[in-house]
Amino acid sequence: MNQDVTEEKYHEMNCDGFLDLVRKYTDVTELTPEILSEFVDKIVVHHRELLMGETVQKVEIYYKMIGFMELPQMNKAQKENYIRCFSRTKENRSA
Repeated sequence: MNQDVTEEKYHEMNCDGFLDLVRKYTDVTELTPEILSEFVDKIVVHHRELLMGETVQKVEIYYKMIGFMELPQMNKAQKENYIRCFSRTKENRSA
């Protein structure tokens, strides 16, 4: 059998199993390697590209039991808010 087909069957939607896993970690205060390995099957990081003056890099996260879920694109205001909250500047790195 083709490896892609086998892998796809392995990642068939198992929403109930995934929700059971989510319920197990409702009070998480810190993301540990153990918790991460329970949720994530694999992470694929693509090459950086320059797109319309912006450097972008696609990252695909394949979750256990449900596979890859593509998130909706952010509009400009959402992206600016995200950068303001999570950017790595000298001020917030030392905090």
